[in-house]
Amino acid sequence: MARMEQEQCLKQMGDPSHLSHLSSGLNQLRHQAAFCDVTIIVGDQRFPAHKAVLSCASDYFQGMFTSGFQESTMSEITVPGTEESFAQILDFAYTGHFTLSLRTVVGILKMACYMVMTKTVELCAEYLKDVKDKLTIEDCFEIWLIASNHKSLSNVAQIYRSHVIQNMVKCVKSKVFLENSSVSVMMEILSDEEIETDTTTEEQILQGTVMWLKYDWEQRKVHAVDLLKKIRLGLVPVDRLQEILGDEIMAIPECKEMAEEVVKLSVTKDTALLPLIKSHPDLFATRNNITAKLRVIHGDDESQALIPLKCRTEAACFRLTKFSDIPCPYEATTEEYGSGINLFVPDSGHLYAAGGCVWFEDDDPEKEELYETWLSENNFFRYDSVKNEWIVLSPMPVVLYFPLMFQFDEYIYLLGVGGPEQVIERYCISSKTWEIVEDDLYLHPFPPINCVQKHNIMVVGIAYVEGPNQQGGDGGIEVFKTALYRPATNELLEVSVDRDMGRDSHFEMHNSVCYLVTKGGNHEPDEIYRCICDLDSDSPTIIIAEEVTDEQYETIQELREDMNSVEFTFDKRNLGMIEMPCECASHVKDKSTMQEYM
Repeated sequence: MARMEQEQCLKQMGDPSHLSHLSSGLNQLRHQAAFCDVTIIVGDQRFPAHKAVLSCASDYFQGMFTSGFQESTMSEITVPGTEESFAQILDFAYTGHFTLSLRTVVGILKMACYMVMTKTVELCAEYLKDVKDKLTIEDCFEIWLIASNHKSLSNVAQIYRSHVIQNMVKCVKSKVFLENSSVSVMMEILSDEEIETDTTTEEQILQGTVMWLKYDWEQRKVHAVDLLKKIRLGLVPVDRLQEILGDEIMAIPECKEMAEEVVKLSVTKDTALLPLIKSHPDLFATRNNITAKLRVIHGDDESQALIPLKCRTEAACFRLTKFSDIPCPYEATTEEYGSGINLFVPDSGHLYAAGGCVWFEDDDPEKEELYETWLSENNFFRYDSVKNEWIVLSPMPVVLYFPLMFQFDEYIYLLGVGGPEQVIERYCISSKTWEIVEDDLYLHPFPPINCVQKHNIMVVGIAYVEGPNQQGGDGGIEVFKTALYRPATNELLEVSVDRDMGRDSHFEMHNSVCYLVTKGGNHEPDEIYRCICDLDSDSPTIIIAEEVTDEQYETIQELREDMNSVEFTFDKRNLGMIEMPCECASHVKDKSTMQEYM
């Protein structure tokens, strides 16, 4: 009984300050060199220590002292680093505290990573998050290199990587950078769009690259061609290009060829930059440029009245978000105001928008009057990406619904339905004036409309109404005819087609082959036929050759989805681009998820 009472009275006792006293005592013994069983030599300084403490604080020392290495039996061990950095690391091993400063953090981080002192590395990372702008660019570069080799420092690596890339021009003036940056680091920097800032020019980027190459020319000259291919030489002033490259680089044939190509193309750069971006992307295209298909989303929700971009890569989707306050088709608040708009980009590189709904009616006279004003005054726009403004241009003489747009010489041609008419009209880019080319193509209000461009010639589907109808009145039967419009001569010719076509037939061009697409009734699948065209003669003809096989059908379907889209190269920063969850069918693997975007 007495024994049971004794057991019930058991109570575990402890001293909350014991670990602190133990740590303090061990640290005092270290400073007195008492019971120390190893001396760590760093530079010219010797640090007495206890193997047990070092092993608890560092996986590096634990492995050294417990795995049978030669050092496990040695009383003195030399480690790389600076005396000041190791003194702070040793303080942390014994006390859990150490002092960081802008001057010492790089050395401490480097040694802590080398000695696998996880907690010390974490505390350094916490300190480094907010001080990049106070550190020298040399220290920032070293931190990026250190952090990029440690998974636990991925956030620090990203922060300092961006900072170094954005300050590449300063970096290349640093001996630390010139000596320690590898060709892979240079390629990474030159390929990243963050190298472009408001104050960095392509000339400065080229100068920095040349400086890196010539710092160790004999070893680095083999990389000259690959590095120059990462620079848009076409954006460097021609009179400075060869001077910056110098005789050594210009002596490399491929480098000389690139420089000479820039000189040759420079005469057209100011007036036709967009075609040069497309034809010579290595020389002219910006790192921030995105080439994408644009199309209009309609809806009464204002957030839907934007321009989504169809993915051209496997990277991501983007959406235009920055718009000015003037009225424009993409900011329409109702479906009626926003529908019927198409986009086009001529050689000048500007984004044009044109069109509008032509059958809007409303019982509210004020609303209908507002709509009529919008149609008459605001139906043709150009987007200024530099000023981020929609410019209202001279309105179309006839407002067209989803006009088909193309360019020939200095004219933008528009083809579409305008009320009871099918109209071809053109806008002169230089004089900013309009001209109606043809306004009496047919009488039916809603025919299928399409065009095919072949040698700057447009094939136009036209539906006519001829003769008496079945009730004996005027305005009778539908007849599908095809006309050929030649912008060069401004003439319209009838095209002979060797089969009857319904009102839902239209032509499409894919890889220089013309196709006839017809829609079946009762939701039957479309029929697609390959055509043989002779459009250059005075009597143009189209022969329906063969039906497209099932294997080709998917390709043609993709073509049809792009019919009302335009390819546009632009700078995502100037146009306010933001990355968004990808909604492209090719990127959404789960069919059920895809339905949410349909």
